[in-house]
Amino acid sequence: MWGINLKQYRQFLTKNERNKVYLRKNSSEGRTIADSKYRTKMILGKAGVGVPKLLARFKKLSEVQKFEWGKLEGNFVVKPVSGYGGDGILIIRKKITDNQISRNKQKPISNSQFPIFQMMNGKTVTAEEIEHHCHEILMGRYSMHGMADSVIVEERIKIHPMFLGITRTGTPDVRVIVYNQIPVMAMFRVPTEKSGGKANLQQGAVGLGIDLATGITTFGIEGKGVEISKIYDRGKKKMIKVNGIKIPMWREILETAVNCQKAIKGLGFLGVDVVLDKDKGPEVLEVNARPGLSIQICNKAGLRARMEKVEGIEARSVNHSVTLAKYLFGEGFFEKVEEKEKVKLIQPIEIILIKLPKGVKPDLQKSVPIKLGKHKVVEVRAKVDTGAFRSSIDKTLAEKLGLLAEERVLYYRHYRSSLGRHLDRPVIGVNFWLKGKKVITAVNVADRHKLRTKFLLGRKDLEGFLISARKENLK
Repeated sequence: MWGINLKQYRQFLTKNERNKVYLRKNSSEGRTIADSKYRTKMILGKAGVGVPKLLARFKKLSEVQKFEWGKLEGNFVVKPVSGYGGDGILIIRKKITDNQISRNKQKPISNSQFPIFQMMNGKTVTAEEIEHHCHEILMGRYSMHGMADSVIVEERIKIHPMFLGITRTGTPDVRVIVYNQIPVMAMFRVPTEKSGGKANLQQGAVGLGIDLATGITTFGIEGKGVEISKIYDRGKKKMIKVNGIKIPMWREILETAVNCQKAIKGLGFLGVDVVLDKDKGPEVLEVNARPGLSIQICNKAGLRARMEKVEGIEARSVNHSVTLAKYLFGEGFFEKVEEKEKVKLIQPIEIILIKLPKGVKPDLQKSVPIKLGKHKVVEVRAKVDTGAFRSSIDKTLAEKLGLLAEERVLYYRHYRSSLGRHLDRPVIGVNFWLKGKKVITAVNVADRHKLRTKFLLGRKDLEGFLISARKENLK
């Protein structure tokens, strides 16, 4: 199903496991804040996280009736504070006149004393109808708890120019799943006519998985799980592949998601919906304390496996959180798109090119740094070991290459040595090239000073390679 094998399926997070295990990471106070779009907006705004401007808040019908809708020219959104799944949201594009309605071949609203607005789906709505909708919200029609609710009216995001071609019915957003203050998965949600201009998969929006390392889309589904390979781009006037779309300001989006978890105490597992405003950059629409699981289908990857990997890791800063996500969960999809999944033959012993950190002068006697495009790299002899899951590098070599500085250590992995000693082994982020393919990964630091090869290639970093059984000498 969806091109996922049995091994991958076992890594998926089920709804029962989410509810019984991971939702317990969220305190009742944290869930209460996330369930209120108003409280979320206030807390995030105070913490310096970008949020859409609040235009009005209504707690009772008299406040709705007193509000002067005619002062709004458009570009606003009406939301239930405790809504769920995109229900009850009105997205208003602009204020229009009866003449504009007739030019669009729609039935004019005659003798109306109320301003008329056009929604994102092209239909018209009067201020009177908006007031009626607000009344339904106040009565609790769209509340996730079925209780009386309140209304917020906020500024509509000005869509980023890069996304104008792929949607005309709403604003795309990026859903980022954050666990233990580390982004573990993300998807790009594109509104459709079927979804009514809302970026909600349950209502028919398109969801595209995203490679966390590069911000490039990978796979796609429509609605609740129909796999797709292409979407229509009105700018190019043709169908384009769902893979290979580069999300702008990717690192800033991930940083914004992490800052949300830091700002709202008591949420250990959450989904953050981030939109890109063409003028203001990343802004948070809402925080979800019970994120849906369709994001796994978009990425063809399991949330459970990824969350288990970051369990107990202590992120030192927001920058460290994003770096961890990049090295632990980056799929190198850009290279897959570029090379179209070419399988390359490698030998049991290979020469790899390790990227040097900026400003570092390696303390090496034999190897001299060389230029690879805009990067400085050094040649290192590496041994292929399919019995090891993760690659590893000699501690002395890592120090000489400037890779073992404290700020470059992702985390420490506890292990037991053959002598029964309990030790902590550093795990660092490394970029290297093997047969021309760039690999972004996390590697163990180990003592290999007695071995001829100072770098070991584990199977995690050998995807797309075919290992030759015949040993060839390297000059």
